[in-house]
Amino acid sequence: MIAIYKKDQILYTIADQELDADDGATLVKALNEHLKSNERAAWYMEMEPPKKGVKKSSGERLDISFPEEARLKKIALVGEKTWQERFTESLLPFSEAHIKYFGPEDGNMANNWLEQTSNSNSN
Repeated sequence: MIAIYKKDQILYTIADQELDADDGATLVKALNEHLKSNERAAWYMEMEPPKKGVKKSSGERLDISFPEEARLKKIALVGEKTWQERFTESLLPFSEAHIKYFGPEDGNMANNWLEQTSNSNSN
């Protein structure tokens, strides 16, 4: 499951470990729409830790490609290191954005880092 919302130039997505193909399609659609309407966009992506007794999703790679990728300036990945590495592998072929990693407990720090970009319009 995935939750998506926007604030100014930042797209916020919070997903659980059971991210499936439909969630991936929803995510790509939201990213494309956000990038079309924001010249200097940022993205907060948080992956919640798996719930006890819930099977982790397969290690399938998400296909994340979008036509306006140059508008994406910063990406904050919040979550466990293993997930961050897999997600980065999906992003790198398509984006030159500055990607910064934050631990599961560092969501506020990640948000502050993105808001600095949004408020100052700088990398």
